[in-house]
Amino acid sequence: MNETKTPATPQNEEPWEPNPALRLERGFERIWKTRMMGLPMLHPRVRVQAVGFRRWKYFWLGVIVTPWCMNLILSKGQPSKWKSVAEGRRLNYPFPAGLYDFICVRDRILGEYQMCSLMSPLDEVVADHEMAVEIAKYSLDELMKPAGEPELGTPIPAFEKETDPEAIEKAVSAAIERPISRRAFLRPRKKEEEES
Repeated sequence: MNETKTPATPQNEEPWEPNPALRLERGFERIWKTRMMGLPMLHPRVRVQAVGFRRWKYFWLGVIVTPWCMNLILSKGQPSKWKSVAEGRRLNYPFPAGLYDFICVRDRILGEYQMCSLMSPLDEVVADHEMAVEIAKYSLDELMKPAGEPELGTPIPAFEKETDPEAIEKAVSAAIERPISRRAFLRPRKKEEEES
């Protein structure tokens, strides 16, 4: 009798920290109701939501949407791979779309994480919460696309004539008709020689 076995976790793979999405959502909601309460930059039709958190390399990656900002978030995944640095320090991460700077944050409510600002404030661009979530999802998708990947069906731009073909033909004819020695061809003439 054949038994199907669940593949064992490789012994050398380090355990992951739990997905931080719910913890970050609760933390940012608390900040919204306390520190941010009544501030003018709050979008009245946007609430707090953690969007699209998934494993990336050795970290948790996702977007946090709040009434005052939208940030890409990196959080500890495999503890030994996490770089714990001073608050405010910038770290570069190479994503398929390019190199992005993340700022280290240490907060008594949220703990330690790294963020890359996508938008702040939201009111000039975002109509409502649903739109904010769609922008967050789109941002994560775009982050994982290789830089410079062409869109399918992109029209080829028409080439514009930079110089009149007749002018080019006249210049070539004049150069051919002017006699030049092999030595003069290989040794550029100085301006004084040309003028004499």
